[in-house]
Amino acid sequence: MNIKEIHKQFKSAAWKSDEELEVFLLTVSRTTLGPRVLSAMLDVLTNKRAASNERAHRLRCTAFGKLAEKADQPEHKELFLPYVKALKVNDPRLRSLLLNLIPLVNNPREHQYLCNLLRSQDEGIRQVAAKVMRKVGGKAVLEALGQMVQDPSFQGRIEAMDVVLPVAGHHGIDVLKEVIVSGSTRERIKALHYLGDEHYMLKAVANALEAIYPCLKDDNDRVRAQAVRSYGNLCDEETYFEEVSAFLDSDSPHVVRAAISGLRRFRSPPVIAALDRKLRAGPNIIRMEVLDTLEAIASNEALPPLVEAIASRHVEVRNRAKEVLAALSKQGLVEMPRVIVWLLRSRDVNVRRMAVDLARNIKDPAGELWPKVMNLLRDEDWWVRERVVDALVELAGEQLTPHMVGFLQDDNEVVRRFAVGVLQQLSDPRALGALIRSASEDPDWWTREKAIEAVALLRDERAVPYIVNIMRKEPEMQVVCIDALLKLGASDSAKYVARLLTSEDSDVRLSALRFLQRLELTDYNDQVTSLRKDPDARVAHKAREMLIRWGLTNVEGGADGAQASMLDRMLIQVASSKGDDLILASNQRPYMKQLGKVVPLSTTELTAEQVGALLHPILSVAQMEALRAREDVDLSYDLPHERLRFRVNVFNQKGGLGAVFRNIQTKLPQLQKLGLPNVVSSFGDALYGLVLVGGPTGSGKSTTLAALIDYINRNSKRHVISLEDPIEVVHHSKQGLVNQREVGTHTHSFKQALRSTLRQDPDVILVGEMRDLDTISFAVAAADSGHLVFGTVHTASADTSVDRLINAFPPAEQDQARASLAENLRAVMCQYLIKRADGGGRVVACEIMLNNDAIANLIRKGKTYQISSTVATARDQGMQAMDSELMRLYKEGIITLEDAYMKANSKKEFEELTDDKGKARKGQDPAAAPGPGAPAAGAPPQDPQRPKINYGRPDPAGKGRG
Repeated sequence: MNIKEIHKQFKSAAWKSDEELEVFLLTVSRTTLGPRVLSAMLDVLTNKRAASNERAHRLRCTAFGKLAEKADQPEHKELFLPYVKALKVNDPRLRSLLLNLIPLVNNPREHQYLCNLLRSQDEGIRQVAAKVMRKVGGKAVLEALGQMVQDPSFQGRIEAMDVVLPVAGHHGIDVLKEVIVSGSTRERIKALHYLGDEHYMLKAVANALEAIYPCLKDDNDRVRAQAVRSYGNLCDEETYFEEVSAFLDSDSPHVVRAAISGLRRFRSPPVIAALDRKLRAGPNIIRMEVLDTLEAIASNEALPPLVEAIASRHVEVRNRAKEVLAALSKQGLVEMPRVIVWLLRSRDVNVRRMAVDLARNIKDPAGELWPKVMNLLRDEDWWVRERVVDALVELAGEQLTPHMVGFLQDDNEVVRRFAVGVLQQLSDPRALGALIRSASEDPDWWTREKAIEAVALLRDERAVPYIVNIMRKEPEMQVVCIDALLKLGASDSAKYVARLLTSEDSDVRLSALRFLQRLELTDYNDQVTSLRKDPDARVAHKAREMLIRWGLTNVEGGADGAQASMLDRMLIQVASSKGDDLILASNQRPYMKQLGKVVPLSTTELTAEQVGALLHPILSVAQMEALRAREDVDLSYDLPHERLRFRVNVFNQKGGLGAVFRNIQTKLPQLQKLGLPNVVSSFGDALYGLVLVGGPTGSGKSTTLAALIDYINRNSKRHVISLEDPIEVVHHSKQGLVNQREVGTHTHSFKQALRSTLRQDPDVILVGEMRDLDTISFAVAAADSGHLVFGTVHTASADTSVDRLINAFPPAEQDQARASLAENLRAVMCQYLIKRADGGGRVVACEIMLNNDAIANLIRKGKTYQISSTVATARDQGMQAMDSELMRLYKEGIITLEDAYMKANSKKEFEELTDDKGKARKGQDPAAAPGPGAPAAGAPPQDPQRPKINYGRPDPAGKGRG
């Protein structure tokens, strides 16, 4: 191939593939290309028109690079200048190529032209020229640059220094001095930075310090700060305290930080004292610099100020101090047991939490840490030991068991109490024998009670005979023993417990009743019947409640039993009629809510006294007191023989009490049978983050969440904790572990339950309704700390759901809330339950928002009003808008146009489907003949992933209810 043909092919770049390009290069390799040919090719590369074709330009650059790599002959030096000139072309690909080619044709005679590129106004040209000079520069370049930096109009001092120092090292000090004299602020700071760099100045420290010294008194705050930093980097400790230490008290935070950084090279007592003083004085920007310096010192001398910093009231200071202590512990430079105990003493829970994190990062292969910690704790005050229990269990877990068992033999009863408390939290089976001995023999009654409680938590049936024996012999231990037997599910001990129904102590009688009730031991109904008129109102109420639930309707021999039985009959009628709710109100007929409409169950109105008689037997004393205090009451009510469960809300209203009984499915719904999109199951696969389910009351939110929890329970080995008010669907542990807590039954308040939840080591948390700031802030914080959190909101769209959460925070905290939510929100699903067009139940329609980069950016910037449009255009990612889903359901004949119109966010699109008379709004659906390919009205959906269901009905064909 001749030169002309080579140039022609290069210019056309008609290669259709990389293989064709390789063939071209192989052919050309047999031809010697001179400087003129390569220069002509370079002209093509620098031609803007030719470079406009990105693919062709890329291929040409590849070809040119391969061909020019061989240009190492002396005559090719004439390519140096064309290559350097080509650097002016703003083409990153070409510049990168030339950076590798110019050293091959280096021509020192032309270096002046290369140096002149540093005079360019274009910073990009100056930077690329500097990169080339670092590869090819020599004495001539250094001399030229030394002259150029003295020119006041010279633009390239920064780049000149970036060349001189890597090439000449400390020999470039004179150039740096010239920059300090004649440069801008930025250039002088750069020069001082190089002067303080030990890498370059190690062989000329005295000269560098001499050059820096005048700038210690510079009027420019930034220049002075860099001078202080650079001087401190090079001087010895004595010189530091003579020349630099005065700047520790400067009015400029920048100068103070620079002075502090200079102390990291020393570790004497005066240095630590100076750092401790600045740590106390602050502000936080100074404290953080002190902590960085202490980490650099990395010795035992740094421990005192670090320990003080751990107790700082500033969160960022505490966190940074913890990081530094962890780093020092890995080097074995601090006595960690004493540090941990000291941290655990703090009244600040955040400080104790840092002790937990710090201990977790300590490697203790010999197992020496916890014996030392426990020996130190043994000699601490009792209040210290009590305060550290939770953190201690989290820290060491079952490693503490042998030490606590040893403490059970201590002469000090306070130490024994502490040991039992720790063992109670550990629930380690190895402690069973020691705890039983303490429960039987310890002279302190408090220790014995706590030991029995700890034994119950072990769930070991071998303990039952011992607890029964204690219960029979020690009357003062009977209540705690009965509770322990109940936790152990020891139904075999019922005959011993039932004997205590005649106890003189009403608390014992009440505990015995609870035991029989919880274990459904109906064989003892005669003994229970005898207590229905017990002098203690609590005992009598519990006895009547048990007998009613056991189906003994003639408990009182008349009206009371009949009325209580009537409530059960009404509930059974609601369930058999496939109703959703039973609604009772004073001076009103009882109603059933069925498919969204209320239907009377009777023609007879119930008086206030009758409603009260129906409700009082199912209420506890505390619940009755709450109603008298004008508070609403939430509870759950079971009909176990009918396998029915109801969520109950009792309230005061005009004329007397009212109540709503919501039918809850006792059989867990399968997620895939609810007709939800497949992407919903991915919510349960998430490892952390916040998932919201929105919708109005009765829209199936609770059913969806129950199905998600069941999905997690069946498919992963995770610990799930639910906080419910009250418990609705009961979950039994499968692959995972599920703990359900009911507000009012298992915890005094929702707020208290939230506070303790994170101590219970959950992986997944169900918080139910996001009703207030406490719940919302907890959910966001829990998601931020690595938990998967589910909650519900009464909203109809994704954007309003996000707004609901953010607006719950005070205005000053909303920016932080947006940032946290943008980071931790995983998904929002809002749903409706809509009647099917064929009358066969209800179907779910949902909007789904998945948090991607675009959504997170909108949340972070407060532009939630744009979320709906983003959701509508991201169907390929699994998102779907409510209006689009309603339109799909209507067009497939599953729902009527009237219902779709009523639920739509934007009515306009649905109005276009109505005729001039508005028949659709009146229930006359003009879609009786859907478009091509659509099913007839009432037909099942065509999507195989959306089976026809009766969402919200209690028959086997489909389960679900909000």
